[in-house]
Amino acid sequence: MRKFVAILLCAVLAVTQVSAQNRTVRGKVTEDGKKPVANASVLVKGSTLGTKTDDNGNYTIAVPANAKVLSFSALNFETQEASIGSKTEINVVLTAKVSELQEVIVTGYGTTKKAANTGSIAIVKAADIENLPFSSVDKALQGKVAGLQSVASSGQPGASQSILIRGASSINASSQPLWVIDGVPVNAGDASRLQTTGNLLSTLNPNDIESISVLKDAASQSIYGSRAANGVIVITTKKGKGGKTKFRFDTEVGSSDVAYQNPKYLPLDANEYINLTRTGLINAGYGAATVNAQAIALGEGNGINFNWYDHVMRTGSQRQLNLSAEGGNDKTTFFLSGGHFFQEGTSINSQLARNNLNVRINNKATDRLTLGFNMNVGNVSQRAPLNGGAFGNPLLSTYFLLPTYSAYKADGSYNYVLNGGLHNTVALAELDKRFLRQTSARGSLSADYKIFDNLKFRSVYGIDYNNLEEDQYNNPNHGDGAATNGRAFAYYTRYFNYVWTNTLDFTQNITRNGDLTTSTQIGYEAQKSAGYFSSLQSQQFPPSLSLVWPASGASPTTSSASISEYTFESQFASTNLNYQNRFVLSGSFRRDGSSRFSKNNRYGNFWSIGATWNIDREKFMNNQKIFDQLKLRSSYGVNGNAGIGNYESPALYGFGFNYNQLPGSAPTNVGDPNLTWELNKPFNIGLDFSVLKNRVNVTVEWYIRKSENLLLSVPLSTTTGFGSATRNIGAMQNKGLELSINIVPVQTKDFRWDVDFNFANNENKVTSLPNHADIVSGSYIYREGVSINTFFLREWAGVHPGTGDPLWYDTDKHGASTNVYPGANARILAGQALPKYFGSLTNALNYKGFSLSAQLYYSFGNQSFDTWRGYYLGSGFGATFNKVKRQLNAWTTPGQITDVPKYIYNGNKSFNSGSTYNLNDGSFVRVRDIQLGYNVPKATLEKLKLGSANIYVRGTNLFTWVKDQNLPFDPEQGTGSATNLNVFIPKTVTVGLSLTF
Repeated sequence: MRKFVAILLCAVLAVTQVSAQNRTVRGKVTEDGKKPVANASVLVKGSTLGTKTDDNGNYTIAVPANAKVLSFSALNFETQEASIGSKTEINVVLTAKVSELQEVIVTGYGTTKKAANTGSIAIVKAADIENLPFSSVDKALQGKVAGLQSVASSGQPGASQSILIRGASSINASSQPLWVIDGVPVNAGDASRLQTTGNLLSTLNPNDIESISVLKDAASQSIYGSRAANGVIVITTKKGKGGKTKFRFDTEVGSSDVAYQNPKYLPLDANEYINLTRTGLINAGYGAATVNAQAIALGEGNGINFNWYDHVMRTGSQRQLNLSAEGGNDKTTFFLSGGHFFQEGTSINSQLARNNLNVRINNKATDRLTLGFNMNVGNVSQRAPLNGGAFGNPLLSTYFLLPTYSAYKADGSYNYVLNGGLHNTVALAELDKRFLRQTSARGSLSADYKIFDNLKFRSVYGIDYNNLEEDQYNNPNHGDGAATNGRAFAYYTRYFNYVWTNTLDFTQNITRNGDLTTSTQIGYEAQKSAGYFSSLQSQQFPPSLSLVWPASGASPTTSSASISEYTFESQFASTNLNYQNRFVLSGSFRRDGSSRFSKNNRYGNFWSIGATWNIDREKFMNNQKIFDQLKLRSSYGVNGNAGIGNYESPALYGFGFNYNQLPGSAPTNVGDPNLTWELNKPFNIGLDFSVLKNRVNVTVEWYIRKSENLLLSVPLSTTTGFGSATRNIGAMQNKGLELSINIVPVQTKDFRWDVDFNFANNENKVTSLPNHADIVSGSYIYREGVSINTFFLREWAGVHPGTGDPLWYDTDKHGASTNVYPGANARILAGQALPKYFGSLTNALNYKGFSLSAQLYYSFGNQSFDTWRGYYLGSGFGATFNKVKRQLNAWTTPGQITDVPKYIYNGNKSFNSGSTYNLNDGSFVRVRDIQLGYNVPKATLEKLKLGSANIYVRGTNLFTWVKDQNLPFDPEQGTGSATNLNVFIPKTVTVGLSLTF
């Protein structure tokens, strides 16, 4: 019995001792200190004891007394350790792996660590472009990247956007960057043939984008060889993370109005127009009877004062809705999303609707093989009005139609009898049909196989499919269809682009201690893009507005189909040598073959070399307390530009030149067997530094890039039968300075203030032209020593104070003035279309749950050309068209000082003709984006079982300041900076909600 009691007592003491040695530790594992990390592993280091976090990131673990460290790990996160000591609560914030953009940069065909990067690469994060009220991602890039100019020429939803990276590199070939989406070079830009504008990128939902890398120099671009001359924009779409499935829901609704409106350029009302007309008739010498008769004929006394501007312009509505889900396990992850976007333009007959679906699945099939699939599908339905001088353009009608004519008759029906034979665009918005339906699918299949730990093979087969259906119906009663008793068009466009890329990636320590390492990649890529185009038109329609398709027309006039294809074949290699992350030397080489050039010049070689010196890692920097980072880098290389038509090189015959109802052919292209790529040679030097514990981060870059062998359209003698031909001749140069600054002026427990500023100055100069001769193109000139798209116009000399006559300088020497419109030799260099400098300033304030951010975009140093000024401000020209209110400032009295000549009915001495009077300073500052938001507190979220909730109100283009108070329309007019009565750019106000659960 004693023995049993002794044994029992020992057992109790042992259990008591063990219980005394074990204790409980609790805590929470989060991402970025906010989002809980579910299913994270919590292990006692050096043992098998462990647990998992729950859906809210919470854990509880019993640890022995001798335990010293807990290890925390989760899929796609860096492992982190924490000392236990005497703690009973340990909260840990895990850091994401590859997706953490501050550590890893997405480049061409791969990624690189920030410290090892030798190129000029700007990163735009998902949060910077999500939920913006823009129809395409290219519009969202404005102001986000130093040196990237993104400007619109139209406010039409779905319109193409002009993007230049470090200036224009070509005169006739493309200056637009190459777009690469998930490793696939895609077709971008305006592919419409019947609409006034379209945009292939409008089918891509910006909310599906994880990051955007803008490659700006040779070290980053040249791996793309023959298409890298204008920069490269690399888009990476979102992918899932392992763990419990997480959902995200975003919605936004709002309205839009005209962003910039100059009251001097509002149309005249009926009384103003009639009084102005009477003055003009009297100034023209007509008698009282004629004046009265003409005034009555133009509507005086008919009781009508119709405001065409108010009936054409409108407050547009817009909305968007996005839902996504992501999750998986340690083998398979997925990301699914769907979205809807709708936006009305600022004028009638202008809108866009988009629906999207996105799928990405990654599977770790074995320890060595990883498979991937992604597909992004988008469908856009767009309605766009005509632009420019088309009589069916509603913007034109607001300025040309007289206010003494109404869109409606007394009985409420449409009025078809208007001044000047113009169209009732209010009626045409209902009677005519203009549609664009565009479907795009972009995706890829990929396989990554780890041959050895340091050798990986990757194969990616990507597709880029675009399908455009364009339909137009012009009714037989009024408008463009009246002359042909109605007409209808049906255009079909299809682009199928496939790319197959295979790469081998090799990493190796060159020295045993790992101080010197190398990373090398070799690859092969094949691409083919096939375009198919069919066009139908018929006329003579029945008197019914219900029959709107070409099949209903009695007289077919167009029936054609054609194809256009191009192919690229490429071999490439890149490598870098990294010594202790102090010195990094990189190089790339690519050999491209293109079907656009003859067999004599089908292949070209492109290369780059770059270097980085991380000065802050030097021993002599160890004791300094100024710099947290100090990095010097530079690069040089050769890129190419093949942005021309697919069949510019061969001499071609074409059919369709029929004679006497028999088929015929004729030469269509003179060709050039020696045609080859433009060459672009960029040099870049950059300095990156951080001070004050990374509270101030600065990047300064200077670059010069020379374009040679320009693909230039050269005039030919008309005796050849051709007006021009494409030749490799001419040269151009861009050089400039870029500055990016990020500052955190204030950071406390509850408050943070971030300031981002970027600045870009670019100087463009044409350096060589054929025979050193000028090339005049409309209002522009290409001349050696001056910028591309320099305006070349007669010089305006003002209004004669004694007579009110318009005056011009009679020569290009700014000599004597004359009231006779001078000849071509009086034209001068009158300013450039491209800005001399541009950038943005962004402030972001965060206080507890509240956030406020605002971005100012600025652009200075360019001129803007008013194309149609002579009609609505012509001092008598086009007298039966309406005028704008600035015309009321016309000269009336001898000695009067004004900038508007005397108004003379059907005068005044060619004042309507082009001159520097058409030019305005295009400098402006715009409140591009401002947002006020509120994050719902954690306690409330837990009650609602939500991960996060954000409510916000946002405004875009809310205010625009212009330097020139006579600037007629929005200062954004594309890279050509010339107005064309397009849909006005909108300002929007939206309210949004974002939830995760």
